[in-house]
Amino acid sequence: MFNSSVLESITDINLLTDMLRAEFSLEDWEAMVHIADKLYTSIRGLYEENQLRLAKGQQQIETKKLKKSIVFYFGYAMVMKGIALQKMGDYTAARDCIEKYTELGWIYGLDKEGQADVAHFRMLARANTYVLDLLEGKMDTLPEYVQFIHQSEEEELLPGIITILEAAIKYDYNVDWALKEFETQLNALDGEYETEANIRYYIDHLNLMSLYHLKNGKYFNALNIALNGLRMSDRLKDDTGYKKLNALFVSFSVHATKEQLNEYNVLNKTILERVLKDEKGIMYDGSSFVSAR
Repeated sequence: MFNSSVLESITDINLLTDMLRAEFSLEDWEAMVHIADKLYTSIRGLYEENQLRLAKGQQQIETKKLKKSIVFYFGYAMVMKGIALQKMGDYTAARDCIEKYTELGWIYGLDKEGQADVAHFRMLARANTYVLDLLEGKMDTLPEYVQFIHQSEEEELLPGIITILEAAIKYDYNVDWALKEFETQLNALDGEYETEANIRYYIDHLNLMSLYHLKNGKYFNALNIALNGLRMSDRLKDDTGYKKLNALFVSFSVHATKEQLNEYNVLNKTILERVLKDEKGIMYDGSSFVSAR
């Protein structure tokens, strides 16, 4: 659990970055704002101290312990803070964050890695501006955003689909044509991602896709997607996603077919058996509990 007093004592910039990723996976938006601010002030302090030493002809503070370029930490702090503020509905403050990483070329002494990071954050600024436009109901920007996703790196696919679905659900807008544009790419995803952030995006897009179909009365498709999401979130050990999808399926289970209900029950039975496997004194025979003596 996030502790603001503990945060004040943390000076390791790499650790702060890892903490941001962890809170993102837990969807603790307020904690993300605090950690992002701490990361930003920490990296700014290090950069400014080094610039002062450079001006005085002194040796710079050791930065080899940093896993990324200075640019990365400036940009990452504001990207993550902006995402958190966006999730909290403060779009104005989120746009202020975007301004801070739109152009990071002012940072002195950039090497190739730093220049590449400047370009990357410039692209993210453009992407997240589209995101806020859509979430504010400016649906006329959707065709342009779809083209942007097509032209961007693959990492923009799932965040883009999530934004499109969130806007569609919020404003009762039909985006079937846009989803069709990425159908082949989405179907090719298998959910095997290396980072918690990518897992979060993958499961969230399934949850929102299910909600979108439910809102349009396509219950069979929606519940099939929810079942797939439950299987994947269990497989990927994503408890946050599982809770969302489970609540969704149970709430609309009256529309489920016998096959879908059976699949849901089998999944939960399998999970229960796994949970109880190492419990001492408890055995589960598939239908009831028996004492292990």
